[in-house]
Amino acid sequence: MTDTIAIGKIDCEMLARYAQKPEVDTPGETLFWNDPYIAQQMLKAHLDPTTDAASRKPETIQRIVVWMVEQLNLGRGSRFLDLGCGPGLYTLRLAQRGLDVTGMDFSPNSLEYARLQARQANLAIDYILQDYLTLDLESQFDAACLIYFDLGVFSKANRARLLPRIAQALKPGGHFVFDVVTQYSRPEARESTRWEVCPSGGFWRPGPYLLLTQHLIYPEEQVYLDRYLVIDASGSLAIYNIWEHYFTPAMLQSELKAAGFSEVGVWSDLTGTPYTERAGSLGVMAKK
Repeated sequence: MTDTIAIGKIDCEMLARYAQKPEVDTPGETLFWNDPYIAQQMLKAHLDPTTDAASRKPETIQRIVVWMVEQLNLGRGSRFLDLGCGPGLYTLRLAQRGLDVTGMDFSPNSLEYARLQARQANLAIDYILQDYLTLDLESQFDAACLIYFDLGVFSKANRARLLPRIAQALKPGGHFVFDVVTQYSRPEARESTRWEVCPSGGFWRPGPYLLLTQHLIYPEEQVYLDRYLVIDASGSLAIYNIWEHYFTPAMLQSELKAAGFSEVGVWSDLTGTPYTERAGSLGVMAKK
């Protein structure tokens, strides 16, 4: 007996073209994080306390907040800017410690949740709906953060745009705190392609779809690409490129000093673990 399955029309020539390895930093779908359905899925992932898939687990977030506050000697009234704040997992904890906190993100869904949590906790947190690449503030904050490897999403050109804007937003002597991955974050990385049928929907779509997943490596440019090609039942194709540049301390020192930062401290993470040469990540504090 043979099963016959009706599917939508698929442009195989187009699919073959898009399945080729793209140039470094080629963008995917521009509305990735703001797609209404994907935004809901992302929020669920951020709030899942059992996984580090989108945000770190609550106990790790708490350790990071404590370490940042203590390391930077921040106190009641210190002004703090959380870039890419998402649903407010860090901003809420920082505000509970008495800091004057601003969160910036371009996901309306995440900010709606963050504002609700702030109201319920009776905390005055200022949330701004904005792409932080367009940040244009001057000498307002004692510290700023960009957490969970977000800096590595950007091309070198966009990092050169963003880092001076962050420095400009800080008061003299202010600090920028962030983390990135190193080449040791994926010790067994190799290029691969696989496909998966999601007949009842999943992360990318509420209805059935075919998912082609590619893991690609660009060693000369020091970047990984996780690429997702989603084909829904109508044959419509969407491509989501998630770039992850990896760094050495020397690379970061160079980019940060060019952006106007003077002192740069490096750890293996943002809980204060001492730096080791083969660490999979780097926790960084840069002083303006």
